[in-house]
Amino acid sequence: MSGEQKLKDGDSIIKTAEITNNTDLIFFTDKQQAYKCKASNFDDTKASVLGDYIPAKLQFDENENVTACIFTNDYSGNIVFIFENGKVAKVPMKSYETKTNRRKLQNAYSEVSPLVELFTCEEDINLLIHSNNGKGLILNTSLISLKTTKNTMGVQAISMRGKNNVDFARLARETDDFKRYKVERIPLAGSHMVLPAESLWN
Repeated sequence: MSGEQKLKDGDSIIKTAEITNNTDLIFFTDKQQAYKCKASNFDDTKASVLGDYIPAKLQFDENENVTACIFTNDYSGNIVFIFENGKVAKVPMKSYETKTNRRKLQNAYSEVSPLVELFTCEEDINLLIHSNNGKGLILNTSLISLKTTKNTMGVQAISMRGKNNVDFARLARETDDFKRYKVERIPLAGSHMVLPAESLWN
């Protein structure tokens, strides 16, 4: 419907997608849990309305917060998880499909290290992974073995030392610097990146 999307002070829109009422929404939380529902569980509203508060709508546990949301109609493709310790896990979307209308899934991803970012993909993708020590690398997810266990720890992609950790991950763009940071094997420490380097990611 017409109108500008209204947001609370300090809030921002980080993802948009065209979906249908029959689309499954999966909300991942900082308690390594996932909550599933249909888009039809949410009422149609005007853009000027703030909408539903997800933790209340889906009855999250106390002090549980959303970390990411994905959308699917057929559970095809994979989910790629990037963790602070430099590990990356690739899990088939089918691992989150249930025969019954279960709302809550436990052990939705590994609890060994905090989740930095997750991506969904039908085919393998190039990811830029950056550490707080200023180093980063670009890898294709074909280097990551597919695991059916949802809470797999993953494999080491970028080497971490001391108190270093991954601070962000993005979809990588094939720009002039792409080959400079692209790796063919893992794990590696990565190369120093001069930021801002937004030209490298979408």
